[in-house]
Amino acid sequence: MKRLWKKSLLVFATLMMLLIPVLGACGNDSSKKSGAAESGEKVNIGVLIYDPSDSQVLAFQKYYNDYIAKKYNVEFKFSDAISTAEEEKSAIENFASQNCKAVIALTQSDMVAAINEAAKAKMYYIVGVGTMTDEQYEKTKDNEYFLGTIGPDLDSEEKAGYDMAKHYIAEGDTNYVLYAGGMSYGVDAHRKRFDGFVKALQEAGVTYKKPEAGKFIGTFESDKYTIQVLEGFPDEAGAFYTEAQQKLGEKGVQTLLSVGIGLEVFGATISNVNPDIKLATVSAFTEAYKDGFDAKPQQVDYLSGTFPAMIGPTFAAVMNAVNGDGEDFREDGKAFRITQNYWNAQSKEEFETMYKIANDFKDPAINKTD
Repeated sequence: MKRLWKKSLLVFATLMMLLIPVLGACGNDSSKKSGAAESGEKVNIGVLIYDPSDSQVLAFQKYYNDYIAKKYNVEFKFSDAISTAEEEKSAIENFASQNCKAVIALTQSDMVAAINEAAKAKMYYIVGVGTMTDEQYEKTKDNEYFLGTIGPDLDSEEKAGYDMAKHYIAEGDTNYVLYAGGMSYGVDAHRKRFDGFVKALQEAGVTYKKPEAGKFIGTFESDKYTIQVLEGFPDEAGAFYTEAQQKLGEKGVQTLLSVGIGLEVFGATISNVNPDIKLATVSAFTEAYKDGFDAKPQQVDYLSGTFPAMIGPTFAAVMNAVNGDGEDFREDGKAFRITQNYWNAQSKEEFETMYKIANDFKDPAINKTD
């Protein structure tokens, strides 16, 4: 009973906004034309991924392959790593050639172009665990093949960064490295998480000067706080890791606040330059992060993360559409926008509780009955 009580508390916020669309599928009108799934034909679904080695991506893949594919007559086709709009377009074309009925996107290279590309091939498109800007939504909301978005909205992304920074400010930490990730590449989730860092630091008395024209990151000034910023992604030349080692190796650095891909990118560097640096990041409740919390010295101190079954409602929405019921969940014919929030583990004990629930693939946090 104790485990079920904890699970219900954690999952409630996720399901609360999803019960109507997910349970609505149970009341399908039998007079409607049956889709491929109901006719017994296996449904192919393409999934766009940004990095096949990323902990979050691996967790989503495991949930789809080890749970959903065993419960439904579906097969998931995963793309190679995608970092550009051209790669995104090519992957969608490849999905079409494999007779995929839908595309679940974990990438955001050029969302509007990607939606239009999928629609050309008459494939449904949904943003897997994420969101889009109001401008992107206005351009795509009437596209009949665009189902919508399910995941943390931009306000939730900012809150994740804000809560993370506030946690360490309250603990008295004054020397930070902020990792801004793909802000300059147009990754809106990273931008909003970084905005959350900035807001929390400004409330603590830090002056933040907005970036100059053509730049994405401004400058910090404070008599109390020392703040360095690192952005971009690892490169073959190794320049990224050289800069990371130099900034994290500065005397007195206490905390690395990362907008994403924290342990995977910075774990080894922190171990080399200063194992006492506390790593706080947005990622997922995966085995890699369990190892990070369990390590001695502890490699991960704070996780704002997704859990594998978080991507379950996205699948439900796709199958509704493939079965001919997609219109039931459109308001005035427009794509939906449903918000999910992250789970936050601010201690090893909190992480352990959430990890056990997140990684139960026999009875996952969001299962077939849900």
